[in-house]
Amino acid sequence: MNQFKENHQFLQAPENARARALLKSMGYTTEDLKRPRIGVANSWGETSPGHFHLRAVADAVKAGIWQAGGTPYEFSSFAQCPMAVGKHGIRYDTPTRDIIAAEVEASAWIHMFDALVMISSCDKNVPGHLLAAARLDIPVIVVPGGPMAAGRYKGEDIVTTTLDAECWAYGVGKPRVSEDEVAALEEAACPGPGSCALLGTANTMQCMAEALGLALPGAATALAVSAKRLRIAKESGRQIVRLLEQGITSSKIITPENIFNAIRVLHAIGGSTNAVLHLLAIAYEKGFEKEINLELVERLGQETPCIAAVRPSGPYTMGDFDEAGGVRAVMKKIESTLKTDVLTVTGGTVAENLAQVSFDDSPVIKDLQNPVNKGGLAILRGSLAQSAVVRPTVIPPEMMRHSGPARVFNGQEEALEGLQQNKVQSGDVVVVRYEGPKGGPGLTEVFKVIGYMNATGLETKCALITDGKISGFAKGPFICQVSPEAAEGGPLSVVQDGDIIEIDIPNRQLNLKISDEELAARIAAWQAPEPRVTDGFLTVYARLANPASKGAGINLRLK
Repeated sequence: MNQFKENHQFLQAPENARARALLKSMGYTTEDLKRPRIGVANSWGETSPGHFHLRAVADAVKAGIWQAGGTPYEFSSFAQCPMAVGKHGIRYDTPTRDIIAAEVEASAWIHMFDALVMISSCDKNVPGHLLAAARLDIPVIVVPGGPMAAGRYKGEDIVTTTLDAECWAYGVGKPRVSEDEVAALEEAACPGPGSCALLGTANTMQCMAEALGLALPGAATALAVSAKRLRIAKESGRQIVRLLEQGITSSKIITPENIFNAIRVLHAIGGSTNAVLHLLAIAYEKGFEKEINLELVERLGQETPCIAAVRPSGPYTMGDFDEAGGVRAVMKKIESTLKTDVLTVTGGTVAENLAQVSFDDSPVIKDLQNPVNKGGLAILRGSLAQSAVVRPTVIPPEMMRHSGPARVFNGQEEALEGLQQNKVQSGDVVVVRYEGPKGGPGLTEVFKVIGYMNATGLETKCALITDGKISGFAKGPFICQVSPEAAEGGPLSVVQDGDIIEIDIPNRQLNLKISDEELAARIAAWQAPEPRVTDGFLTVYARLANPASKGAGINLRLK
């Protein structure tokens, strides 16, 4: 309670009557102002279905805070769901994570909050809130907004990617269904608020919040529009006051051991490659790079089978995953491989939390002896990359090894145009470069490229390699987050059309088949292209972005 005592003494002093008067202008009473100040970062908005329902969630959180003896102060936290897929605007996608973290950091300091509850659902909001939690050593709970229910069409569950596949087919001029059927899918795919009903980045990161111990058990997967979601929200409000009373701050939970657990769970659920970025960014924020790095990600991936048969790695939806037990059930199945003596926001340890977990057998969460895949995510290395990330559970078996000529595009727009114009042939390895943290700038989401490749029937004949990132929605032979990126003069920058690229995922290899001497000569002769942007916020990334191997955020360290 030291933080609370210090803030309380300051704000209750006679010299700060002005501050109390300002708060009373909003209806707070003298009694309210004597209680712990609990910030509620609510990312409600009308720009994203993942956040449209969060007013009710925030109301439940605030009710819990009042019940437990705190005073809630709600403030808005930016939310986004990209409309600019395939356009320049998508380059702002990753940077919003750092905007969100910064605004929460600033709000917590300037308003002297004693603790924080952060409510978020989508791709950058959850990791932005996790980064803020790492930056602020006060009690923190994350309340995920939860997944959307699956849509229904012709008697079957459908999700956003069901519609995506038909959209991309129209994009390359090879429609597979009528416009009337696309319109019918459009009406059915997203039946209400929540994060899209598959293990894309949004739901993966909600699962990571729970696996990190920063969200209450069950919070990651309860459907967005459900009484269960509201009950979890209310209990989170009560629990944040208890954490303040017990002095359990974020630094006691965001430890190398809990990040280790989150990485283990990431592999077990077969989550999005983008989660690797976000967990590495949290580790960088905390100064844990020696313990938490790509070497650890790779080792745990080799050891941990994927057991969640959730789309895109399997046939089931997030609602099915929740019904089967969600993150708790996965953690229970892999409990022997976890660090279980670490604290969580329940106030208890992982072991104490898991002691209360029971679940029935389900085809959604498989046994360790019969997994979806023998390993989780993989890190490739070789002459083309010091590191690159791949999601084996979404790659056709025949593409786990592939060797073919490079077809090089200097950006997502070039690649999309090339696919529309049939410039990619069977067997090619599509290279999309200058989309990394500094080159994008901002680490561009280029998943529309793999969508177009699939729509042209190339998903079992061509591979995609990029220094950008790929959405958790994507399914197909993609390798992303190549580091060093092209804009830094990495080997990707000197690949030429026709160069043979060798991909060997089982052996974790990614090689450019030219001699060492030729590669060195090309790199020595390389000249950086003109920057894609010369003003605006993205220039911060062109100058200060960390590599993908450190989370691709802004380097905020002065020493």
